[in-house]
Amino acid sequence: MTRAPSILSPHGRSHGALLTPASVPRLPRATDNYPGLSFRDIYATTGVIGLRIAGPAKELAGQPVRIRGYMAPPLLDQGNFFVLTRSPVITCPFCDPGAGWPDDVVLVHLERDSQFVDPAQMIEVAGALEIGARLDAQTGAMRLVRLRDAQWHVPGA
Repeated sequence: MTRAPSILSPHGRSHGALLTPASVPRLPRATDNYPGLSFRDIYATTGVIGLRIAGPAKELAGQPVRIRGYMAPPLLDQGNFFVLTRSPVITCPFCDPGAGWPDDVVLVHLERDSQFVDPAQMIEVAGALEIGARLDAQTGAMRLVRLRDAQWHVPGA
C-alpha cells in the first residue's frame, strides 16, 4: 500500500498506514439518490452563540443522506467510526490534549471496520442521519449529529 502525502503533524503520521484515494472503493450506486447535505445545511449556527441544527438537517433526520467533508485524524489505524469535519484537522484531538475538536462535526459510525485516508483528502459519507445531543458510548463524546451504518469514498477517485 502506497502512503498518501500528509498534512498531519508528526504525531498524526505515527498513526500508521493511510489509504490512497485510488484504493478506496466507490459508494454503491443507490447512494447517488440520497440527498446531499453540506455543513451549512446541518448547522445553522456555531461558535460562541452555540450550535443550532439547520432546517434541511431537521427535515432529513432518520433518513439516508450524503455529506462531504474531511476525516479527522483517527484514534487508531483502523476502526468502525471517525469524525467528519468541515475543514481539515491536522492534529489528532484524541491524542493531543491541546488540540480541540471543531464544534460543528459529524460522528460517523461505519457499517464495518475501515482504514482511513489523509485528513486533507475530501471524502463523501453516506449513512442514516441522527440528530440530537447524545453521549456516544464508544467514543465517550457528546455529539449532536451522527451518521449510522455509514460508508465512505473519495469523490472522483
